[in-house]
Amino acid sequence: MDSWKMKSWYSLISPKFLGETQFAQVPATDEEHLINRIIAIPLKEITADISHMYVTIRLRVSEIKGKTAFTKFIGHSISREYLSTLVRRRRDALQIIFAVKSKDGVEFKVKALVVTALPCSKAQKKALRATANTELKAKINSSAFGEFILDVLNARISTQLYNKLKKIAPLKRVEVYKTELHEVFDTQEIIAKEKPAEEAAAAPVAEAATHA
Repeated sequence: MDSWKMKSWYSLISPKFLGETQFAQVPATDEEHLINRIIAIPLKEITADISHMYVTIRLRVSEIKGKTAFTKFIGHSISREYLSTLVRRRRDALQIIFAVKSKDGVEFKVKALVVTALPCSKAQKKALRATANTELKAKINSSAFGEFILDVLNARISTQLYNKLKKIAPLKRVEVYKTELHEVFDTQEIIAKEKPAEEAAAAPVAEAATHA
């Protein structure tokens, strides 16, 4: 028998903080083959916002009711192509990475990139890193996970950091380019409408860090 004829179509639903809207349909033989699967999808396919074209989000199927599959957010990343446009000669790029816990107890990792408009001194770099670290941790510790992630995806966190850090040194851009929950599951298969960008930001950021 044709295996496709044995499969059913399930509607994928975005997390509550992203509106709980249907954003795709996927085939699966049964619930067991779909639960805990990872979906990597461009954020713009959920928000219909063209400014989100460089952002990929990762969702995990966490619950299935009938033919509806509900998902949880497990991370995001900004594409290498976009980040590479920020890193240029005569600019410093500072990478900030740390693990943190949100107000509602969700543990995850945050990666941010601070790009200066001009080369800056060691004292300025130290102050930029320290201030970015302090501001981000304060925001995360006082926010629910979904609230913080929504602010990241809508660039509100980047804007707030930019306005704070520009008092220390002239800036080009601040980006929270990746968030990631640490989870361990037997099922790691990825359903992707595009090639997932989990590590898309790694190369330009690694290169940028050499200027720090």
